[in-house]
Amino acid sequence: MKYIFIIFFSFYGLFFNNGLEAAEKINIKFEEMEIPLTIEQLSKLEKYKDDSTELIDWFKRNGLIRVFELSKFLEFPVFKEEGLNREILRSWIGRKILTELSKSIKVPNDNNGTEIYNTIENLLDQKKEVSTLDIIKALPSEEISLDIDNLILIISSWKNELSMHQELLSKLNKLERTNQNSFKNTENKSTQDPIKIAKKIYTPHRVKPLEIEIWKSNKRNDDKELIIFMPGLGGEINNFKWIGNELARRGWPILFIDHRGSNLESFKEVLEGKETIPGGADFFLYRIKDLDAVLKAHENGKFGLPNNSYILMGHSLGALIALLYEGNKPTDQLEGKCDSALEDFAVTNLSKLLQCQLSEIPFPKKNNSNKASAIIGFNSFGSLVWPKENSTGIKTPTLLIGGTYDLITPLMNEQFRVFSALNNPSNRFLIIEGASHFSPIRINKSYEENNDLFKISESFIGSEPKLVQDLSTKFIVEFLKNIKDQKIPTVVKNQRNLGLDFHLLDLETIKEISEN
Repeated sequence: MKYIFIIFFSFYGLFFNNGLEAAEKINIKFEEMEIPLTIEQLSKLEKYKDDSTELIDWFKRNGLIRVFELSKFLEFPVFKEEGLNREILRSWIGRKILTELSKSIKVPNDNNGTEIYNTIENLLDQKKEVSTLDIIKALPSEEISLDIDNLILIISSWKNELSMHQELLSKLNKLERTNQNSFKNTENKSTQDPIKIAKKIYTPHRVKPLEIEIWKSNKRNDDKELIIFMPGLGGEINNFKWIGNELARRGWPILFIDHRGSNLESFKEVLEGKETIPGGADFFLYRIKDLDAVLKAHENGKFGLPNNSYILMGHSLGALIALLYEGNKPTDQLEGKCDSALEDFAVTNLSKLLQCQLSEIPFPKKNNSNKASAIIGFNSFGSLVWPKENSTGIKTPTLLIGGTYDLITPLMNEQFRVFSALNNPSNRFLIIEGASHFSPIRINKSYEENNDLFKISESFIGSEPKLVQDLSTKFIVEFLKNIKDQKIPTVVKNQRNLGLDFHLLDLETIKEISEN
């Protein structure tokens, strides 16, 4: 239980407020009861729990013993000036979270979290770290209400997420093990480094030209299609050199798009105060127009490749852009689904907050006449955009790759639903046990700097990311070879390679393990 309280106070500490007067009392709502406490009583509850006073005994008799755990974490620093926290607070995502938060931590005449927002901003002007107690003391209200009933719903949601994760692992381990060799890959791999060509594409939606890199083998391969790779939010090409090297050495030309406005450089500028946090246009509209400009240039022969066919590949937001470009666009129903999804503030699935911005984006029509030969997505999302089976309208063979330790786009609630919305018998989902949302990002000298920037701990990245990348490469090459030869990829269950447990599943098996 104590860890659950740490989690929700970590979220709640992010969204509180400062003014001229401190609150004199806090009303704690629990099971339709109002329990009045002073700030001092709340901050010292942990010390009082073994005492025998009328108030303490009343707490214990009425099953409110959990209240004593609250004060233990009040002084824990939950919001810091460094990192992206402050900028996120000022963004669309921050406004949505503040609105939901104001339903649980109530200040009179503040239904949208404005007082909470102002308090955090003022505190961060004064100090580098802010605790929950700092925030409560600084709120410009004589009275604050803390709705424990609503918090319990949040806690229950988190517990449900954890339970689903544990149940998934159990079901995966119970799958009947396949005996056949997972890899029949005999692709020749060049020992020479690929040729790397930097190019600029001039396009109307960008003031500065779009920058791309094309990596090619030294040998001409007329039968290999161009692979277009799009990094995720805040990502950069350096994070994915590993996949560029592996595929280019095997003959596939690979093109990396540097999405200015939502790339690593843009987020550095945010932290340095030069720019505001990117909005929905940078997340989605500009990225889709970037991809369209690249494909038009490819179709017009600007890259000197033998054919104009292509394969789309991306990580996280990059994968979503690939699916949005090839598939059905969001409908008017998205806004309603978002209202429902965001009512649950226990959103550890942060991708839902991004998806909800899509309702504000005017999507351009697809300009190129071709369809992708294949789509490959790492840690994909889009469950609110395509909530039903086959709803993407995408019939292109697709390989999705995800890990059981992905807290950003969870397998059960996010990635499996996207997979179900696709429609091709060759579609496969590679599940790597222990891999996280950040496992596809190569940890090299460049990434270590990014790691400092985003404050991502190594434990959050997951175990052995390089091995996850090596295993992913094997399956990507095998998948593309099968698609080229018009063969249905083999389903693989409960296998181990490179020290990792993994499964390559079809839709039927995904449905089987998704059922309650």
